[in-house]
Order: sequence, then C-alpha cells, then structure tokens
Amino acid sequence: MLIRICMGSACYVLGASKIAKRLQELIDEKALADSIDFKASFCMGPCSEGVVVEVDGQRHCRLSPENVEEFFQREILNQIEKRSDR
Repeated sequence: MLIRICMGSACYVLGASKIAKRLQELIDEKALADSIDFKASFCMGPCSEGVVVEVDGQRHCRLSPENVEEFFQREILNQIEKRSDR
C-alpha cells in the first residue's frame, strides 16, 4: 500500500506534519511498516480542502490531527483487512 501525504505550504500550516507523525506512529504500533510505503509529497492540489492524503491513488481531503486516527482505521486498516481476507 502506498500512502502519500501532502507537505505543501497550505497543508503544512493545517497540521500535515502532526498528521504524518501520528500516521507513522499508528503504522509502527500495528507493525505495518512492511505493508505500507509512507511518503511525503509536494503540493497535491486541493489546498482549500485541507490536508490531503492519498491511499493507493485515492485522494482524501480534510484530514486533521483530530481525525487522523479515525481515518487510519477507516481507510487504511479496513483496506489491509480486506486484502488479507482474499
């Protein structure tokens, strides 16, 4: 799985570095480092929609330090669980 987080100036101001730190902590806590390639990216476009994260090419906006754990559960862990069920 490839996860990219925007570190452009607008996203950075909105907390992208805090979100990236927490995502990395969650990846480490769940021992998923071998399954996830986590990268920072330059501006990904929709700056007015909040911090942008892409999961396998699917763009997610409006991330914040307050909702990152819910996002991780819903978008990342659920996809990993679906893949392991195959």
